[in-house]
Amino acid sequence: MSHRVGRGGLLCLTLLTSGFGTLPLNLVGAVSTPAEQSIQVRGQALITSTPAAARQAALNDAIRTAIEQVLGAYISSSSTMRSTDEFEQLQQRLIKRADGFGRITQVISENQDNGTYTVNVRVTVARPSLEQELKAFLTQKGDPRIIVLIPESILRRPTPDPAAETEIQRALIAAGYRVVDLKQSELNTLRDVLRSGDLDPQARSELATRFKADLLVTGEAFAEEYGAVLSQRAYTARLELKIVDLATGQIIFSDAFTGTGAASTDSVAGKTALQNVAKLATPGLPGALLGWLSGNGKAAGRTFTVRITNVPSFKALNDTLATLRGSAGVNAALNRQFDTAGALAEVEYNGAPEELAQLLEDLGLQVTGLSAGELTVTYRQ
Repeated sequence: MSHRVGRGGLLCLTLLTSGFGTLPLNLVGAVSTPAEQSIQVRGQALITSTPAAARQAALNDAIRTAIEQVLGAYISSSSTMRSTDEFEQLQQRLIKRADGFGRITQVISENQDNGTYTVNVRVTVARPSLEQELKAFLTQKGDPRIIVLIPESILRRPTPDPAAETEIQRALIAAGYRVVDLKQSELNTLRDVLRSGDLDPQARSELATRFKADLLVTGEAFAEEYGAVLSQRAYTARLELKIVDLATGQIIFSDAFTGTGAASTDSVAGKTALQNVAKLATPGLPGALLGWLSGNGKAAGRTFTVRITNVPSFKALNDTLATLRGSAGVNAALNRQFDTAGALAEVEYNGAPEELAQLLEDLGLQVTGLSAGELTVTYRQ
């Protein structure tokens, strides 16, 4: 079962247990990461009628340029996705609606020269809106299932109903991602496993297979008391967060955050601090997930699991993998297992799973299954 809102993994948090000094009153509570990105760009337009009209056209050109720059942060110039007709159409749609994603906040300079009007401006881009559009597009190429687990401790005591876990789940669901709904007994068991250390490759594979999950958001979080503020119990929390590709073990996001919270009781103050520190982490997650889906950033050269059935012979498998290694965008193609049931290969590819599926079919294989991190193919009869 999965939760999903709109279109469309395991998280553990760890709080430092060292002593904390008194924090200023204005730092109590979460501080939201800006949802907008400011970019300095240049826009140009030919003066064909009046300077005023050309100026407006130059400003519009600057907004489009800013949108292209932000979009390029998610889809690298080396990604094969950029050369597809579908991506070009998406980019043109976004540029036509550029005024809905960006606005001019400062005109730094402007001039007319040889019939051209040029402006240097600062454009503020609404990243969440742009991310939603890109997410809807990339969903067609793989809609990952995400497990969220957050073992948490308040004053070194484990909490049975983690506040940060709930906050991370809420943010991912609101962003349109599919969050795997686990039973309470499964949650407790997995939290205990994660507290004991990182998952080994076999446990990671079993987790992905059992829950049909693609991503695991993991880390640790602790909340500790640091004093009192206006008769309130004041707590500070630290969250160390990473997102792991369950198919390969590749870490696609890693960061650490600190936050604070205050309440009349220790348990509520600790939970508030944990919730606040999770709120600090959530703005960066959509961008990391989009990068993973598109094969960009830390996720460039993603390794896909390819299950192959109806393999005619070991030589045929080796020949197929050799041809695959020589294909554009493929960095590696390795055989991990071969028996009478078929073969299991790992393919490192600079692109989306849909593009790899097309490449495999071009090589004479038939794709029978596709997810964000795994493909099932068979040799044609």
